[in-house]
Amino acid sequence: MKLFLSNAFSLGMLPQEELTLRVRPIILEEVQDLLEKGFISAVGHPSTAQLLTTLLGLPVEAQRVAIKMGRGDRLIVFQLGVRLEEGRILNEEEVKALYEQGLASFWLVEVL
Repeated sequence: MKLFLSNAFSLGMLPQEELTLRVRPIILEEVQDLLEKGFISAVGHPSTAQLLTTLLGLPVEAQRVAIKMGRGDRLIVFQLGVRLEEGRILNEEEVKALYEQGLASFWLVEVL
């Protein structure tokens, strides 16, 4: 079973077969507890990786890698709650401001 950390979730991360997902919001402390055991970073933007490093107190590497999940795998998603205009990339302070305003949150996606 793998645990991923990402700033996005896509159905393309899943196998092409019928399966069940459990998706729920989680708080920062639960994210920290889960990630302390080890994880694969798939955070694609350096500014988001730096902010997550600061928030979580754990090193988060920026890596644009493809995720392929299977049964038993979990994904923690740091999800922005706003849609950015095309081509817009936020810096660390802008991402932090969204998080502090409640416009970004953590979600746990589990493949059952």
